[in-house]
Amino acid sequence: MLMFTVPTIAAGIVLLLVRAVLTVAFVREFMVKAKDIPRFAKADGLNVPTAWFVAIAELAAAVSFATGVLAQWAGLGVVVLMLITTSLHVFKWHSKYWASAGGPEYDLLLLVLAAVITAFGAGPIAIPALFGM
Repeated sequence: MLMFTVPTIAAGIVLLLVRAVLTVAFVREFMVKAKDIPRFAKADGLNVPTAWFVAIAELAAAVSFATGVLAQWAGLGVVVLMLITTSLHVFKWHSKYWASAGGPEYDLLLLVLAAVITAFGAGPIAIPALFGM
């Protein structure tokens, strides 16, 4: 069995890139939803307070991923959120797999990236690690 270790700096860069992708994705998601919360709520079958909660939670996750502060908790929240949205795609909306057809693979990608942060943490290139928090 071939085994090797990734140098700490390489792992830190990979975790930083994963967090950056999640940050951009959730800032964008927040901006899209916040433009018209009632429309988002209606489209996803949510009430307006729940839609606001989802939008604000996505913004909070983006800030957490950007800074690394509470990133594992944000990752866990995103995993749960993406499990819910993926379940909606499959069981309620009967979506095809591909995003161009309204499918869940974008949600699955975000789920996996968030799971990486949940499992491995924010990494050494994050505010908590840099300032010994």
